[in-house]
Amino acid sequence: MSDAAFPAKGEFLVAAIRGAELIAFLHESQGDQTRSIIIESARPPVSAPSRPGGKAITSPREMLPPPAAALRKRRVPKADGTAPVAMEEIGQALKRLGLEGLARRNDLNGAFVVEATAAQIRELAAAPGVQAIRLNRRHRNVRKS
Repeated sequence: MSDAAFPAKGEFLVAAIRGAELIAFLHESQGDQTRSIIIESARPPVSAPSRPGGKAITSPREMLPPPAAALRKRRVPKADGTAPVAMEEIGQALKRLGLEGLARRNDLNGAFVVEATAAQIRELAAAPGVQAIRLNRRHRNVRKS
């Protein structure tokens, strides 16, 4: 990746990077330090289901899918291939960086989780198909007293 995308140490132009902690890591990282990150793929926007007349459906019962027999009769429009294509593009970027074997793919969320260096995170942020990169937060068990 060229240095043109990162003009100075204090500036950062990649819009996919989310979170002050991750930006600080990218600016201050020395050598082979790594962080666990979540790479979210680009997905089409989703809107809440609505009734005729434009009112949003808020009742959980109304949000349930119809019975299976009704689903078999219904014609379902094909979903666009944005998410699968984006996941493949991210997979190719991970392969190029040698992270393919270390990455965990989560198709349900449309994301990958991987340990990466600052340079690798910058490369991934510029890859096509990346919507956002966030730090993977580690949760710890809190003892009950």
